[in-house]
Amino acid sequence: MKEYHLPQAPSRLSLRDALRVRSAAYPWNRAIGSGLATCLPILIGFLLGDIIHGFSAALGAFTFIYIGAETYKQRAKKLAAVALCLAAAMVLGSLLAPYMILLSIVAGIIGVIAFYVLNTLQLLIPGPMFFVLIFCMATGLPTDPHSAWERGLYVLLGGALSWLLAMSSWLWAKKSTDKQILIKSYRQLMAMLQSIGTPSFYQMQHLTVLTLKQADKIIYASKRQPSAFRLHELAADIFQTLTQLKNSTISADIRKPLEDQLNAVIEALEDAKGNWPAHSASEQPVIKMLQTELEEAYQLASQPKAESRIQVDTESSWNVLLNGISRTNITVRHALFYGLFIMIASLLAHWLGFNRPYWVPVACAAVLIGANTTLTIHRAIQRSLGTIVGTLIGGLILSLEPSGIYLILIVGLLQLSVELVIVRNYVFANMFIAPLVLVLVETMNPGNTVSYFVTARVVDTIVGSLIAIIAVLLLWRGIHTRFLPVILKETILRMQQLLRAIQAGEHEKKQTKKLLNSLLELRAAYERSLGDFSASQQRAEILWPAIMHAQHAGYLLMSLRKQKDKLTEGQYDAIQNQLGGVMTSLNSQQPIPIERYDELDVQQELNQLQAALAQLHSTQNIAKPAPN
Repeated sequence: MKEYHLPQAPSRLSLRDALRVRSAAYPWNRAIGSGLATCLPILIGFLLGDIIHGFSAALGAFTFIYIGAETYKQRAKKLAAVALCLAAAMVLGSLLAPYMILLSIVAGIIGVIAFYVLNTLQLLIPGPMFFVLIFCMATGLPTDPHSAWERGLYVLLGGALSWLLAMSSWLWAKKSTDKQILIKSYRQLMAMLQSIGTPSFYQMQHLTVLTLKQADKIIYASKRQPSAFRLHELAADIFQTLTQLKNSTISADIRKPLEDQLNAVIEALEDAKGNWPAHSASEQPVIKMLQTELEEAYQLASQPKAESRIQVDTESSWNVLLNGISRTNITVRHALFYGLFIMIASLLAHWLGFNRPYWVPVACAAVLIGANTTLTIHRAIQRSLGTIVGTLIGGLILSLEPSGIYLILIVGLLQLSVELVIVRNYVFANMFIAPLVLVLVETMNPGNTVSYFVTARVVDTIVGSLIAIIAVLLLWRGIHTRFLPVILKETILRMQQLLRAIQAGEHEKKQTKKLLNSLLELRAAYERSLGDFSASQQRAEILWPAIMHAQHAGYLLMSLRKQKDKLTEGQYDAIQNQLGGVMTSLNSQQPIPIERYDELDVQQELNQLQAALAQLHSTQNIAKPAPN
């Protein structure tokens, strides 16, 4: 086995990246759908002679932008829940508008709940800000608690229209969502196969895990064909087999047939005509296992699909949310932090007598979505610059006093532009968000001058952004770096639990899923820590070797399920002994004697992990654990 070097750690984030323009394809379908969802309620209101209530219904169009990569059943449930919650936010905002302290507290509570739910369920785009936005905008409308339910009803009607638009693509969708995600999974497996023996292997391995994790949500969402379930399970099996080949020297005469076989599977999934490529059976056990798995995948992908459906029991969203509540869960802490400063921003805006106080907590909520210190400052810069330019555009639009069809077209085009450019840079999005909000608010609450709206919008946005930056610098700076040792210990604990499950032959899938989640969270926490300031970044970077060895040891441990019958009791005990040594080293923060085992790949990886931790602790540079 040749020597394999860990990849270079990801580069740090810098403040100058705030203005970097990403190269991304324009999401035309999403943008056009969002524009229609926004302007159709206003058009209906205009035709019925009640354009003001049409604008109220247009607020429900934010429902549309919560669509994602999912089955139509998942989309129907999710968007219905979003529409109901947006309507509830409008009702609460209208009822609580006269009560400054109470509305500020409720704004914070909405922020906490929305942030925790969306992040725990991995619904990260577009995030929790729109629930706070609807609530706060309701407090800025003419005070009339008696109209709260009517306003909520119109928002709900707008959300229902967005639901219909989002679901309408089912009528002409040619490919099922599960087939698309299976094709994506096998293409990513191809990239992983091609990276074996190269420095890019670890990154390809990580991207493959993320793809398979996304596929889990779609494949197990509802009743599906047995072949789709088995193809997904085979993708996971192939991933584990490729993991065992991570630094093997694969000659071209072996690699090329494997690539041809995997490509045949992909073509079969895409309904392309092709034959299974001829190959010679390998004598190497791992290569032979991979060939067998690929051939089974090809047979399933190329055969006619059966009409039968099966249901797989999965953990409900409610249980996922309940199980995630923990003092050591960083998402819980981030949600509380998010809601706390939305409340503080609202209280300060009212106490200081801002003319439009609700824009301050909205700006704070938009900026605090940033996952770390640097990204929060990025969003503050992007929000402020974009809003300054956008308010000038909005002021120009309002000065022209558009009405009727022209006003409807402007709103639709602004929303379409937001969704088109937000993938490039948040600055560009805010250049269209600001005038869109100005047009909506001015139409629903007429009687003020254009300069009044423009000035209030710019000042309130800058103040809200500054509150968010101060909050992060005071209470959130370096939090991810401090949590890295905690997450690393939890990951090692999950490894111990999985090894015991494999040895006992019980609950293997359950423990594998828990370990996979811990490994992904460990990597995500490290990447978030790169956005902290210099001292925290340095403390995180010295943990990179330990994190990478732990991540790959975890994937190798998961692959032991496929050869558990070949392992001896002595090998199980040796691996548990290594994991216990790693846990002892993490708890004591002291180097401990390393007992080396070299028989299995996972043992060699754990040797490297123990050596990395010993080096860290001997220099006393490891970051302090986060407080419980």
